[in-house]
Amino acid sequence: MSSAPLESLAAPAPPAGSHALRLFNFERRWLLAIICTILPSGSAERLPWGATDAPLGSFLDDLLDSAPLKFVAGVRACVWLVVLSPPLLLGRFTTFFGLNAADRLLVLERLKQNPIYVVREMPLMFKMIVCLGFCGLPQVQHALGIHPIDATPPAWARPEERSLR
Repeated sequence: MSSAPLESLAAPAPPAGSHALRLFNFERRWLLAIICTILPSGSAERLPWGATDAPLGSFLDDLLDSAPLKFVAGVRACVWLVVLSPPLLLGRFTTFFGLNAADRLLVLERLKQNPIYVVREMPLMFKMIVCLGFCGLPQVQHALGIHPIDATPPAWARPEERSLR
């Protein structure tokens, strides 16, 4: 559900970066898919956009290329655990991406209810990542009432910056 206010940003696109220490491109695409599950478009009237409507692929490239390696290693471990967890959590021999949207949310919910602290906090870490990027957009800040509202979008969200990469 694309909405006019986000049209001034770079077009949504998958992550372009890839590095053995900073997530391969397929792992970045997996992370974006998990984020899109957490923040779907059109789920709230106040905020009609979701992760698929914003250039979060560029955000992930920017974040993962500059974050400390310990953080990136933690993200990698969490992504792999989510992708491979459906057989253990749902009893189905499939990956996270073989599930429909409702079952993907169920996997994240079951992880959130796990008695092991580190596993229980994984969905929160994904939410933190999506909030860092999505709430950095002035249009989203305005819609959510976050003040002060940034005058310009971050460099990763600007169309002219995206074309220079």
